[in-house]
Amino acid sequence: MSGWQKVKDFAGWENEHKNEGVARLLDSKVKKKTIVTIGTMRAGKTTHLAGLGATAQYKASDTAKSERRFRFIVKEGESNLLDDIAELRFGHFPEATKVVSNTTVKPAYVFEWEDPTFLSNRFNVVRQADMPVIDYAGEQLVQLMTQVRKAKTLEQASAIQNTDQLTVTVNQASALLIIINAARAEGLPIFEPEPQIKGMSRHPDVNCQRMLGPIIEYKHNNRQWSPPLERIGLVVTACDLLWPIAKTISNFTGRPFDPIPENGDPKISNASLDSFMKAFFPGTHSLIASLNIDVQYFPSYFELERDAKGTVQYWDEEKREPKIKRGNIFDSPDWEHNVNRPKYTEYWFNREIEWLKDFAIRV
Repeated sequence: MSGWQKVKDFAGWENEHKNEGVARLLDSKVKKKTIVTIGTMRAGKTTHLAGLGATAQYKASDTAKSERRFRFIVKEGESNLLDDIAELRFGHFPEATKVVSNTTVKPAYVFEWEDPTFLSNRFNVVRQADMPVIDYAGEQLVQLMTQVRKAKTLEQASAIQNTDQLTVTVNQASALLIIINAARAEGLPIFEPEPQIKGMSRHPDVNCQRMLGPIIEYKHNNRQWSPPLERIGLVVTACDLLWPIAKTISNFTGRPFDPIPENGDPKISNASLDSFMKAFFPGTHSLIASLNIDVQYFPSYFELERDAKGTVQYWDEEKREPKIKRGNIFDSPDWEHNVNRPKYTEYWFNREIEWLKDFAIRV
């Protein structure tokens, strides 16, 4: 069919396109791949996701008039993802995920890339990375995963109370984004023990294994209908705690540990964070390494507000809620990019988005 016809674009507005039949051959279907985000207890999952959301919003605005557009969609479900992003910009760390009785509407991030083809930017290719967020508190998730491990089939797993979201998203996923807190590295001077909750191990590495083990086992045993895991991303939050003790870490790992230099140049190798995981989360590392798939590490932290003496400033001294350092509108002529912009590892958040794109477009 030729001629002009009205079609709806991404935002729902009606536009007119000529030769729609030809366009549909190239742009009629958005190809989507699924990556599931999971986090250990008090790992900073909520804060990291808020930072990823803020970074994606900045990127979407910056590419709005580009031929290679990036779009970011937040599906809050029954969560507070948008409020978490706003809190971060206001200088507050978002509240940790609370234990819930049920989640019927699943939260998710959707990242979409639109790239022109060789025919022109009239015929674009669209790819999506769909990121469901398993919105359980870490302690609740570990307990649920223990129950899922005992199930023999997807139907049995889904029948367990509160695991419908878990089993469906894991069944669809072909990648995992795992979030681990650097302060859970048992044996380092920065170590903070996990809270003692019934059914939980006092060893962070054990809880990580109990979270990941059933997922890997399920994927392995159900390859006929569940897509295999193609890659894993591993975020190490509170990574700034590692820089002052880099030499200590090197002594543990037996390898050089290259933290971010003092000049702010964001260089830290994948190998360094891999050796960190191998030393302090050996069981978790063995699970991931045994898959023989691509693993990419992402350091993550937020800079804290300090006074002239270097003392951390708090919103509430009693609750010990630290202030996140934010941009000032007078810092640069490009002030619209610097209003309430948190100071954080934005470089690595952008690297994470590019990693998601590479995952989304890979056939």
